[in-house]
Amino acid sequence: MQGWLKLHRELIDRPIWINSTQEQCKILITLLNMCNFATNEWECKGNPYELKAGQSVTSINTIVDKCGKGVTIQNTRTALKRFEKLEFLTIESTKQNSLISVINWDTYQGDQQTPNKQTNNQ
Repeated sequence: MQGWLKLHRELIDRPIWINSTQEQCKILITLLNMCNFATNEWECKGNPYELKAGQSVTSINTIVDKCGKGVTIQNTRTALKRFEKLEFLTIESTKQNSLISVINWDTYQGDQQTPNKQTNNQ
């Protein structure tokens, strides 16, 4: 996956960040990086699938692997339950993987442009 991710400054003032462990913060940022930035359609075994912006199909093991050193399966399970309880994301699980959907993805990742500086009109 390529591209970039907006990290809204407001995040550091929210309970999801303030009351999280270092591992949970790492998991949170990893999840944001794993989500689609736009709708994506594909076919697998003859079945059509669509992922919307802010969604990712993944597994606990994949999240742990992408987080790297210091994050365990138990850290990840705990973080996902906590993030769901705080209404940051939803999880739909199957036997093989989970569909993770970040709630309000467009609020923080949408195309709104808020410039930091005034335009220089000469």
